[in-house]
Amino acid sequence: MPVLEPLSFECISHGEEQTRRLGARLGSLLPAHTVISLFGPLGAGKTQLARGIGAGWGALQSLRSPTFTLIQEHRRAKDDCLLYHIDLYRIEDEVALQTLGLEEILEDEHAVCIIEWAERASVLIPQDAIRVKLEITNESKRRLTFSTQATMTWQVLLAFRKSAFGV
Repeated sequence: MPVLEPLSFECISHGEEQTRRLGARLGSLLPAHTVISLFGPLGAGKTQLARGIGAGWGALQSLRSPTFTLIQEHRRAKDDCLLYHIDLYRIEDEVALQTLGLEEILEDEHAVCIIEWAERASVLIPQDAIRVKLEITNESKRRLTFSTQATMTWQVLLAFRKSAFGV
């Protein structure tokens, strides 16, 4: 029996800065129409990873936690692509989820979407999403498990793994 699920790998981050750097490496490789769903408890580093992804993707402004606004839209200088940073922490039920218009955002062919607390919208997360599970192992260390269910997205994750770890 395999240790990890197919189309997945994990790594350890030794602090917030390293988590942001990992995110930046991933963000630099993302094609348009990519969804990244982040799972993990409060304080696991979801927003730090999202900040790094935004920086690597080329967002003009640093990503901040959209806990109160729920959705923040970011642009980059080189093209007309958008990055949506979505935080579902305050979403308590499916009715509230439906009022956000996530279906339209997730269908945007020119956008990248990062969804924090993605387990609250699991029915909307596409099969080809990049899933990142963040686990707290101690005060500064986090285990990150990257996975997908689509071979095309797996190619992005393999390129990320090679860029970040050389393998």
